[in-house]
Amino acid sequence: MHTGEGDPQGLAGDRGETARPASGAEAGPWWKEPGREQWRTFLAAWVGWVLDAFDFTIYLLVMPEMAKEFGVGVTVLAGSITLTLLVRLVGGVAAGAMADRWGRKLPLMLSILWLALCDGAVALAPSITWVLVLRTLFGFGMGAEWTSGATLAMENWPERSRGIASGILHGGWAVGYLLAAVVSGFVVPLWGWRALFVIAAVPALLVLPIRYGVPESFDREKAMAERRARASQGLMDPVLLTRLAWGSLVMACNFGGYYGLTSLYPVLLKTQLGMTTQGVSVLVTLVNVGMLLGTAVCGALASRLGVARAVAIAAFGMLPFLPLYVGMVPGWMWLGAFAGGFFGAAPPGIAPLLLTSLFPASIRGKCVGLVFHVGAFVAAFIPMGMAALVEHAGFTHGQVIMTVGGVCLVAMALALSLRPRATLDEAPSEAPSPTPG
Repeated sequence: MHTGEGDPQGLAGDRGETARPASGAEAGPWWKEPGREQWRTFLAAWVGWVLDAFDFTIYLLVMPEMAKEFGVGVTVLAGSITLTLLVRLVGGVAAGAMADRWGRKLPLMLSILWLALCDGAVALAPSITWVLVLRTLFGFGMGAEWTSGATLAMENWPERSRGIASGILHGGWAVGYLLAAVVSGFVVPLWGWRALFVIAAVPALLVLPIRYGVPESFDREKAMAERRARASQGLMDPVLLTRLAWGSLVMACNFGGYYGLTSLYPVLLKTQLGMTTQGVSVLVTLVNVGMLLGTAVCGALASRLGVARAVAIAAFGMLPFLPLYVGMVPGWMWLGAFAGGFFGAAPPGIAPLLLTSLFPASIRGKCVGLVFHVGAFVAAFIPMGMAALVEHAGFTHGQVIMTVGGVCLVAMALALSLRPRATLDEAPSEAPSPTPG
């Protein structure tokens, strides 16, 4: 039952606290609404996602050096990316189940430790076999970090600004990517690729401040009560199954748009357009800066206009810039690159907000982890398919990027606008509870 716009579940009253208004000028700037504990929780999740991106992308940046040392082709190393994403699905579901049973903070800490241990071990790997095994295991922690961190952050954040928080949280991926590029540029020429993985292991120390300075989710007590009530039903409820299927479809389109635009972009710049390493670096930086801003803007629009309208604005806003993005209009690639991040890579910013609102607290972690990573796994085959179209069907990289990226973005917008009524139009009590500042 809807008990109030600012506190759908009435939890603030149960604690003897006063919830802040969810909307209106009297509420003040959104950044003043969260309290210190909420900011600490959000920062922990955001830093975890930045580290996740850093750890994932440093591998992509040093694959040529690793291939040279171990005497193998880059294709062998690239094949482990699919394995990483496969195990990422397992990690996301496992962390979600753990989060639903023991709270959101524990799997977040364990995932950061897991990532650090895998990175440190890669730095000592004696053979290519060990590298492939360790990067596959890395995927387990990668999936666990997003699931637990996003759920913890969204449940603890005030409802009014949850959309912009969702965008900023997911925009941390762009920050991690940029950090990886900068750090690798300094470290690898001086100390080699192994030193980069040693640095990636250092953030394991973040577990200590998370353990003692970050509160558990405010939805935990409610989750335990709901879990007991649902013990005999599990995930077989028809409404939940509908949400799982629809959410997975939306996330597959979501990741499809991102992978379609970005996975072969450096290859396009280097091969089809013949750009220098410096030129590629500038355009990739513009894409990530655009993504950092675009995810925040898309999240803010989602809070004001709804998720479907926000994604539609981003998806259809990208279409006019696609020719600029792939270099069909000489001299304007800088604008196309920025637009590719600002519009094309913006829809992923709504993922934490959308997914955590779909499921009740008792099974939220498990379902969020499943839906997010099923979508990622399905879309993981898109780069391989795009490369096959270029090699065997005679398409150019630019044509494939424009087609696949544009189609997936529009498909996501349409999927959101045509969502089943039973999926999102139920009682607001299913959404994460807003918490007083």
